[in-house]
Amino acid sequence: MRNLTLLFILIFYGMTSKAQDLQQYQWQNRIIVVYADEPELDLLTKQLELLTEEPSELSERKLLVIQAHKDRYKKNYPENSEWVSSSLKNELKISRKTEFEVFLLGLDGGIKLRQQEILQTKKLISLIDGMPMRKAEIRRKDQ
Repeated sequence: MRNLTLLFILIFYGMTSKAQDLQQYQWQNRIIVVYADEPELDLLTKQLELLTEEPSELSERKLLVIQAHKDRYKKNYPENSEWVSSSLKNELKISRKTEFEVFLLGLDGGIKLRQQEILQTKKLISLIDGMPMRKAEIRRKDQ
């Protein structure tokens, strides 16, 4: 019985530590994950440049930009971080055939947008500003 309990703890710990890659930001940040199978992909470079052109818009919306590859990720905005091993590809259920994909995760951690083409900043801002939690943030700010 003790061995079974220990096995359960090890499995549970392994599952939660992998799942916490993005959960650590839940209720604090909205997250843009830019996934590229190859780190030198032109779409990746273009997307990251677009997203960081308007830092005040990202900051106001509590956005965190994460660049992800097969088995690792790093934060690109608001600050750069070192690469970290992760299971984001599994966590976001990215297909093995996917070369490029962009995700928007809400404050609740749910996927609000998923597309395999460049995400224009105006579309991103419009989408976020239409979300109930963002509308509440704007109302609180205006009071």
